[in-house]
Amino acid sequence: MSIIGLQPTQSLTQAGRKVFAHHFHDLTACERDVRSGDNIEAIHDMRVATRRFRAAIHIFAAGFSTSSLKFLQKGLKKTAKMLGTVRDLDVFLEKLGIYQQQFPLAEQTELAPLLEYFDLQREIARAKLLSYLESAAYEKFKTKTTHFLRQEHDVVIDKSRKPTPFQIAHIAPALIYKRYEAIRVYEPFLIDASVELLHQLRIDFKHFRYTLENFHDILGGESTVVLADVKKIQNHLGDLNDARVACELVQDFLQHWKQYRKKIATTRAKKPIAVIDYLNVKLAEKDLLSETFPQAWHHFNSNKLRLNLALSIAVI
Repeated sequence: MSIIGLQPTQSLTQAGRKVFAHHFHDLTACERDVRSGDNIEAIHDMRVATRRFRAAIHIFAAGFSTSSLKFLQKGLKKTAKMLGTVRDLDVFLEKLGIYQQQFPLAEQTELAPLLEYFDLQREIARAKLLSYLESAAYEKFKTKTTHFLRQEHDVVIDKSRKPTPFQIAHIAPALIYKRYEAIRVYEPFLIDASVELLHQLRIDFKHFRYTLENFHDILGGESTVVLADVKKIQNHLGDLNDARVACELVQDFLQHWKQYRKKIATTRAKKPIAVIDYLNVKLAEKDLLSETFPQAWHHFNSNKLRLNLALSIAVI
């Protein structure tokens, strides 16, 4: 995990600006590889950087005026959307390719229409992403962000008034437990939980993880153990989300098959049996991951994790 360089005595504003700069550096460092297309993981890395940056804005928002963060939120939201469309298709195509390889070569061609169609959709999405990265709007976002991060604000303490928390040593524990609370609140609803509810839980787990990661420099070593447990349950929810997205993409493809098959060079088949079979596989995978999630939750939701979380915070 990267070291950001936070100190417990820094104000929320000082720490926030440092964390923002860290994520902005990670984001822009991916641009070259995203543009070249040589490293498919660059899109994933850049997308994660935007997510961490957006999460950090929520964490440190109280240290800044609402107006000063608006341009950041708008620019990151647009960037994340453009990256997300390409990344979702990358994941879909990668898993479809792995599934396809299970069959003899003669049978693999039956999935060619699905691959051909979504390869095309991926190229269209990538072209839009590259156009956005070359746009004046994106350049303006980067310029304004750079200027914002270079600003310095000293903390003015009014000793004539009752002290209010401003150092992250005083504020971080409450921020971390607020994110943990947002996860625990799902507990009574996880038996037979809908995929939509679990998707929302996945987002809240990300916020919890990013909060821990942003304050990692000032937390005890137990935070590494907590993060490892968070990553395990995130992987379960991530696989579930990938299956959900795959089902939606394939269902849309099948719904419009009559129109699509006329545009696809590899087939004129009236009924894409192999594609229907793949949909059934992904539906079964989605159901299984949903049904087994309570077990993953039980492993995560332990006294040991709560103790490690408390110990990691106790050092500050």
